[in-house]
Amino acid sequence: MRKGALRLLAGILALHGVAALPAARLQAQDPIQLGIRYQPGVRPGIVVAAGAGLDSVRKIIERDLQFSDRFELAYWPDGAGPLTGPLNLQLYRETLGLTWAAELRPAVGGVELLLNHLPSGAARIRGVRGVETSGIGPGRMSIHVLSDEITLAASGGKGIAASRILFQYSDAIWSIDSDGANLARVSRGTGIAMSPAWAPDGSRVAYTELRDFSGPVVIQNLTSGARQTVPTTTGSGFGGTPVFSPRGDEMIFARGSEQGTDLFRVDVARMCCVLALTASGRLADNMNPTYSPDGRRVAFMSTRPGRPQIYVMDADGANQQALDPSAGPGTGGSFAPDWSPDGERIAFHRDIAGGRQVLVYEFGTGRATAVTGTGRNEDPSWAPDSRHLVFRSSRGGGSQLWVLDSETGAMRQLTNLNGPARMPSWSPSFSGTTP
Repeated sequence: MRKGALRLLAGILALHGVAALPAARLQAQDPIQLGIRYQPGVRPGIVVAAGAGLDSVRKIIERDLQFSDRFELAYWPDGAGPLTGPLNLQLYRETLGLTWAAELRPAVGGVELLLNHLPSGAARIRGVRGVETSGIGPGRMSIHVLSDEITLAASGGKGIAASRILFQYSDAIWSIDSDGANLARVSRGTGIAMSPAWAPDGSRVAYTELRDFSGPVVIQNLTSGARQTVPTTTGSGFGGTPVFSPRGDEMIFARGSEQGTDLFRVDVARMCCVLALTASGRLADNMNPTYSPDGRRVAFMSTRPGRPQIYVMDADGANQQALDPSAGPGTGGSFAPDWSPDGERIAFHRDIAGGRQVLVYEFGTGRATAVTGTGRNEDPSWAPDSRHLVFRSSRGGGSQLWVLDSETGAMRQLTNLNGPARMPSWSPSFSGTTP
């Protein structure tokens, strides 16, 4: 591997705190304990009741609604048995003060859903949905889709249940559902895979694959498993931190050379036409690109000012300028930006007082605010709702993925593996069962 490629590889590994990539084995996920009481609060209250054979569906939806951080859950007791006759809507409205009641009943082809708005007595959703009722394996995504439909109808907000998260574990790329279940290996190559990224339609993923003398960017189709190597300016080299454009026809990645590390754009629809976007001079590094949702701008990390900072530029490389505000005493470089799907914020991590914390820059205010403060936290990635973030954290011991609700500060641990999880990338929302 050439000197420039080694510099880029070393830089990416250092950014993510990687000293080695030892082989490790998976450890089963800890079971999640569901609550049993409802306490009225500011958020609307909701209960989910299910007919015979739909306990697994009900529990997954309850958990999804809980993790949306948009509701107070009243849990249907396991000992109460399945739903048979009509729900006593008056009881849930007047006695418990609930706003919503979701009824799930067996139906030909899936599940019949009735979402009742208790104050008005109106049904906001009524119909049969194609759902894999076992709640096991890839088919459980159809249940998550149902959860997001309920979330949107009952809160007006986008759900995050029907999504997955890519990350690096050991020498491969893995995916996990947003609720921490359905862990699966994704990368199929023979090298060490890192820096995963989703295509905007969720059908493909990209990642860097380290081999003996190169580190190309690979695009893998999740349905067929077919792989393509992304072209670079030469026949070899190391391509890091890839990101798809919002339309999925282009990609930006970082490539190292003796002159430094620069960003390049490539047409991945035709697999051609590599164009340099940065040229910062010798020993400067530019990496971790992230597109704005409209595809017109790109944020990235650059060391050109002497320490890593977040920069923004037009998608063609023009108008490059620093984004992140002046850091106070005890702060260091800023790394790994990720543009929110609504276009209003950029999350990144920064060295602060000997540690690393996740910050969110808001374009409306021009200010960056720390959203973590415990442990070492890095590599944030936005959920499809532009509200939740997944990131790598040392809290709780080890180095695992955690999910943060940026509005309430609520935290939950996503992974519990026998080894560090790194470089998470949150998928777009899926409209149905995915590969």
